[in-house]
Amino acid sequence: MAIRILSDRKLVVLGASLLSATTILMFGIHAAETRPPLSSVQHDNASVSGVVPEQATHAKYTGNPNSSQEAGTPTAPAVQPSDGRTAGNHPEAAVQQGKPGPVKATKQVALTFDDGPDTKYTPQVLDILKQYEAKATFFVVGRQVVKHPDVLKRIHEEGHSIGNHSWDHANLTKLSSNQIQKEITSTDEAIEKIIGASTPLVRAPYGAVTASIKRNLTSAGHQLVEWTVDTKDWSGTASADMVELVRKRTKDGGIILMHSFGGKNGNLDNTVEALPLMIEALKQDGYAFVTVPELGVKKE
Repeated sequence: MAIRILSDRKLVVLGASLLSATTILMFGIHAAETRPPLSSVQHDNASVSGVVPEQATHAKYTGNPNSSQEAGTPTAPAVQPSDGRTAGNHPEAAVQQGKPGPVKATKQVALTFDDGPDTKYTPQVLDILKQYEAKATFFVVGRQVVKHPDVLKRIHEEGHSIGNHSWDHANLTKLSSNQIQKEITSTDEAIEKIIGASTPLVRAPYGAVTASIKRNLTSAGHQLVEWTVDTKDWSGTASADMVELVRKRTKDGGIILMHSFGGKNGNLDNTVEALPLMIEALKQDGYAFVTVPELGVKKE
């Protein structure tokens, strides 16, 4: 009997122990089921300490169908010069946007304009030359000089060279020696009266000269100037064709012929339109713009 009582007590104790263990286990399972799960951000942070969540490094997609920004792709900031200038007038910014930068000038070319001055086209040509800091040579007609002395003065004051293109655009080959001398001398005097000096440069109208005319001009101290590229702007050549022609035919030391007065039906809009494009193209080809007297003179 005593042995059975003892065994019953052990069973009671053992049963109590099993009941306690079962209670603890069930409590633990319940607690695990009711605990809130970790968010995806918390999970990433918990997995790798110190790593910024991926969502924080990507721009949020705005949902704007007109936007080029892709979902999850950061937008790169636009390049802005520190001095506040735009890419259009800031060479460094232009290069960053794929535009060609300035090319070092290793060759020379002389732009020349005949038949002026006038008050319509010559000032426009001067404005463009000033904008691009380019120098040119103007072969002026005497009767135009006396009509527009202020324009001639501006040509001189802005650093351009002036040449003699006869008094009334006469074909010198059809004149006597005395008539030729009068054409040149009268124009020289008109130029000197306005700017204080005459010019040794002479360009014959139409380029028409004979060996005798060349000798007479040279012996009188004049330098006869012709050209290497004729844009034929006076005939109404399209501006794009003028630029293409000039770019193909211009060589180092070349002289380009254009006009600042006259033209077909008195129209030289094509010249004004072509000039800035021509200057930009030749600059990219490595040309510096000089006056005729400066051709062959190397500048420091």
